[in-house]
Amino acid sequence: MRRPATLGKMLLIGLLVLATLPAQGRVLRAQVESVRTGVGSLQGVDVVLAWPDGASSGTLEMRVAKLEMPLLSHRSRDLAWRCPLQRTDDGGWSCSGALQATGAAPGRLSLAILPTSTRAQFEVGKQLISYESSAASPDLSRIRLEAIPVAWLQAYLASLWADGQWTQGSVAGRLDVIAPQAGPFQVQARLELDDIGLETPDGWLAAAGLSTGLEIDYSERGADTRVQAELNTRGGELLAQGLYAQLPASPVQVRVTAEQRGARPWTLPAFSWRDGQVLQAQGSAELDASSEVTALALDLSLGDLAVARDRYLSGFLAPAGFADLVLSGQTKARLSLREGRLQAMAVDVDQVTAVDPRQRFILAGLDGSLRWTAGTTPVASRLAWQSGALYGIGLGPAQFDFNSADGELALVKPSRISALEGSVSLDDLRWQPPLGEVGTRFQLGATLDALDLGSLSQRLGWPPFTGSIAGRIPAARYQDGLLTLDGGLAMQVFGGSVALSELVMERPFGIAPTLSADIAIQDIDMEPMTAAFGFGTITGRLDGRIAGLRMVDWSPVAFDARLQTDPAWKGRRRISQRAVEDISKVGGAGLVAGLQTQVLKLFDDFGYARIGLACRLRDNVCAMDGVGSAGDGYTIVEGSGLPRIQVVGFRRRVDWPTLVARLVAATEGQSPVIQ
Repeated sequence: MRRPATLGKMLLIGLLVLATLPAQGRVLRAQVESVRTGVGSLQGVDVVLAWPDGASSGTLEMRVAKLEMPLLSHRSRDLAWRCPLQRTDDGGWSCSGALQATGAAPGRLSLAILPTSTRAQFEVGKQLISYESSAASPDLSRIRLEAIPVAWLQAYLASLWADGQWTQGSVAGRLDVIAPQAGPFQVQARLELDDIGLETPDGWLAAAGLSTGLEIDYSERGADTRVQAELNTRGGELLAQGLYAQLPASPVQVRVTAEQRGARPWTLPAFSWRDGQVLQAQGSAELDASSEVTALALDLSLGDLAVARDRYLSGFLAPAGFADLVLSGQTKARLSLREGRLQAMAVDVDQVTAVDPRQRFILAGLDGSLRWTAGTTPVASRLAWQSGALYGIGLGPAQFDFNSADGELALVKPSRISALEGSVSLDDLRWQPPLGEVGTRFQLGATLDALDLGSLSQRLGWPPFTGSIAGRIPAARYQDGLLTLDGGLAMQVFGGSVALSELVMERPFGIAPTLSADIAIQDIDMEPMTAAFGFGTITGRLDGRIAGLRMVDWSPVAFDARLQTDPAWKGRRRISQRAVEDISKVGGAGLVAGLQTQVLKLFDDFGYARIGLACRLRDNVCAMDGVGSAGDGYTIVEGSGLPRIQVVGFRRRVDWPTLVARLVAATEGQSPVIQ
């Protein structure tokens, strides 16, 4: 910041008037090229003093070509001021009158040049700026503000923070400018800011409706600069990168000390945030030339997560897919950053409960700590919960022991969690934070043992399946929003198996999650399966494959599916008349080979040789196929024996929502009506 000139120059006009004041009435005119004060300058000053004979007062007229007040971001041209000039009891002079400037609303300017001080005050409506300089402290210029638009202070604030753009609000309070010839230049501000709007060009910081008391102590000593700031907020919104804060009406205290040595980057030797027991934070930081944080030491305490969730955490939770997450309990965290890289992290949780209203997960009674280090000396930690749930599946209590070294947090030993009358064993878990351009990395291995499929069906609202789920996931890796599973999952269901492989998920807990997988179906007993789905009865075994399955927000958008009866099955192959009708509904098919509905209703079931249906889903349309061609159609059921039936689909392309609606209609449990 440029150091202003001495206070003596401010009194130049007054000295000219006093030194040449006549004994008899006359008119005096003085022209001054420039006047410089501690807070601004005047260019092209023309002063006319008229003092009639025997009068107790005169008239002062002043015209100024240009007025500049950098501290207040104020510039005016062609100012005209006229006022009655009077002597004061202590031998000074005072003058107060209307002030007009080109393009500005008229105001009132008052000036007093006294033996002890010089004072000036400018008023426009409720807005007031006053200036005072004392003879006892010639290096001090004091400015008082009332209801001043914060934009008027842009230049002063820009000198402290170049990227800050103040968009709205008003300020009141006091600015003291201390500008000695020898010694540090200082500005001390004690301000009240109301309904402040603030933003930066890169969008990393913004504020709206912010009301706060602001104290700033700014000093320059040689090439070094030091700023101490304290805010006491009362409401408003604040956005700082990922932090979005809805500040309460109760006081929140923020303190920052910033230093710059010569041309070096800024450092923050100390900063703190105090919001009662809801949030307490303190630490220090170092910045680089682009104001990026290169070093950080931070201690953070959230004493009430239920309140802190809305007040401070929504900006982190919403992008992760947990905008409506319900939290309670307490947590503390400590972070250490050097050379732009995380060095150590510790998180302590106390009786934390997290409930996802979308029923994706619940964790209750979360206790313990997590310790992570980039160093080579291992650090241990332990975390446990009392109960939980994942997509409606209850989870029993669990405890996890961790070790960390060389930038990785790893599970020390397998942890068993009871679920669905069986168990899930977490065999391996590894976590690494972001490093450079590489995002967060996460890996786990798990074993599923005898999970009851009936219980799972009940919790997920599925038909009453029977069987169990077992399998092992050697490694599930998560990085940059992508979850990839090695190995696969196998479910033992209806006497056969359903195996999932090539399983990949994008944004599993985020917005519009996607899933891709291959599914293999082997030896499913169709009789209990069709009963579970409310379908007509079919005996025999079912094989199939759903290749290239892709789901977006849990709705299928693409797959190649083929289901067909097992040709190696040696048992009875029978299909009920209800199943014939249901298959016809699903495939949009009809009965051929001369079998009439009047004849059909005479039989309870029929023999079949083959049953099969295929769908290739693309662009919300299924390309349909069966076990063979039938003219322009495709055969779904190929009959065997007498009476012989054949079910044929006539439309090769079927709208996917239509096909789903047919499937729902076929499983509504209504018996067919045959006329």
